[in-house]
Amino acid sequence: MAASDISRSDVEDQSESWHNHSGKSDITVGLKATHVWLALGWHDIRQRYRRSVIGPFWFTLSTLIMVGVLGILYSTLLGQEIHHYLPYLGVGLVVWQYISTVVNEGANTFIGSAYLIKQIRMPLTIHVARVVWRNFVVLMHSLPVVFLFLLAFGHRPGIKLFLVIPGLFLLLLHGAWIGIVLGILCARYRDVYPIVGNLIQVAFFFTPVMWQVSLLKDKAWLAELNPLYHMIEIVRAPMINSHLELASWLWSIGLLLVGFALAQYLMQRARNRVPYWV
Repeated sequence: MAASDISRSDVEDQSESWHNHSGKSDITVGLKATHVWLALGWHDIRQRYRRSVIGPFWFTLSTLIMVGVLGILYSTLLGQEIHHYLPYLGVGLVVWQYISTVVNEGANTFIGSAYLIKQIRMPLTIHVARVVWRNFVVLMHSLPVVFLFLLAFGHRPGIKLFLVIPGLFLLLLHGAWIGIVLGILCARYRDVYPIVGNLIQVAFFFTPVMWQVSLLKDKAWLAELNPLYHMIEIVRAPMINSHLELASWLWSIGLLLVGFALAQYLMQRARNRVPYWV
């Protein structure tokens, strides 16, 4: 990390709280240190696209091509109207990429940050927030592309569009607890990481990303019991001006509370052991 990313005074201001934090306060202290994980996340993005002409917009360009090609292909295979299907697919695919990347990178976050964990006693949550933030920035680069598709196919945003803001905020928080839980489990049990990768690949086909729930007909309850579907829907439905079920909010908020409770439990039990595991 470049020395300019985090000034020495910033580190000194936080040193006392960092050294005095425990497993009980790790999540709170880590999330509050916004200037640290924001700087680290931006540094990761700059390094990833170093000497690139358009930088992170390469990801936006690839999203544009993928949504266009898959939209035309699967709208034909599934017999869907392309001006309805393509925005549905676009938002779902972009949000899914964020979720799947956060899951995979979050599972490896403590192992990948081992050199920092062993040298500096800072809240482990900072390493997770760093991963979540850099992927959230990529998500915010890609969503405008989908919005252009909406306008191009005659969709006009309604008042529901403002619901995207709390939906994105929930996605950001979901990434935090997912990274903490999977990061601790994968640091302790290395076999968990490949299992997580395989499960997220399989989950893609069982989640309404490329297909709509209506295709299941009387078995639609299978999709409604999938929490990943609701995490996508709280962003997708407002963007495409579709009806957003209250159940999606309840699922998302309920899962968030359960997830952070589990993250807090694991952090209190394993906070001081992680440096030895990695």
